[in-house]
Amino acid sequence: MASSIHNGTVRIADLDVPPSDFASDAARQELTRMHTARPPYYAAIETGDIEKIRTLWDEYETRPALEKALAAYPVQIETANLGGVKAEVVTPAGGIAPENRNRVLINLHGGGFIAGAHARALLEAAPIAAVGRIKVATLDYRLAPEHVFPAASEDIAAAYSSLLSDYPAANIGIYGCSAGGTLSAQAVAWFQKERLPCPGAIAMICSNAARMGVGDSTPLGRALGIAVPQATKLRWYFDGSNATDPLVSPCASPEVLAKFPPTLLISASRDFFLSHTTHFHLQLVKAGVTAQLCIWDGLWHGFVWSPMLPESIEAYTIVSSFFARQLGKS
Repeated sequence: MASSIHNGTVRIADLDVPPSDFASDAARQELTRMHTARPPYYAAIETGDIEKIRTLWDEYETRPALEKALAAYPVQIETANLGGVKAEVVTPAGGIAPENRNRVLINLHGGGFIAGAHARALLEAAPIAAVGRIKVATLDYRLAPEHVFPAASEDIAAAYSSLLSDYPAANIGIYGCSAGGTLSAQAVAWFQKERLPCPGAIAMICSNAARMGVGDSTPLGRALGIAVPQATKLRWYFDGSNATDPLVSPCASPEVLAKFPPTLLISASRDFFLSHTTHFHLQLVKAGVTAQLCIWDGLWHGFVWSPMLPESIEAYTIVSSFFARQLGKS
């Protein structure tokens, strides 16, 4: 079935991998749909038409999921300007919990550093705001190809500095999925450089913050999950950056990691960034940082963007509970 071909590389042929028995029926059905449907924005990704990518991504995938999320997790949404950065402030329709009145979360949306503003941002913010009964400010940070690293880190620092006028650093949490999870870790490193106080906690979901390496999950996750075409005709967000720079890959520096706040890491067995997540978790533990790792079997990259999955609902609760325990400790 498998044979070594060169330098430890293994080619796997005629291997059937059925859906995991540990995944919910809804997750197995969604996985089947993902394997059989080719989203229309894939063609746009291959051509590099950034406006078409963003439009089709929203229309085909994000907005239908957002409608379900807003129906299941009622919230109020207001626009805001935080340190010159556009944001949407999301609060639970039932009101903020008394213990969270002096707390706030910053959400950094996913979307491959090229898309995700507004719709995907709200898709990530609304469930956490409603479940955690806490205010969430989701940021419209600068994206590629118009901007490159460290534009997003600069925007996050500006918004964070603005919130520090109203909230103690220990009462501010930061989280995001995919690109947003990566930015959550990069933000902590950037705050250190800018001598800003450390936030109370962060949560990294399906993140590639260990950017300096490629692990087993990169080929396996793409084979088992869903193979997304690469935007080779776009200027990528990290073009010109150094993967071993701690501002790009914080786990390249034990000194930077040692100053991290309590960190929650979430991934799935078919996520092509699972190796990056587990490696980052290990480095945090070695650095003496409080770090919690949760992995769902049989799921894929960004599964929390499917708001009605039982596993997504579990994840929202875990994220909310983590911040409830950690914020305000320092």
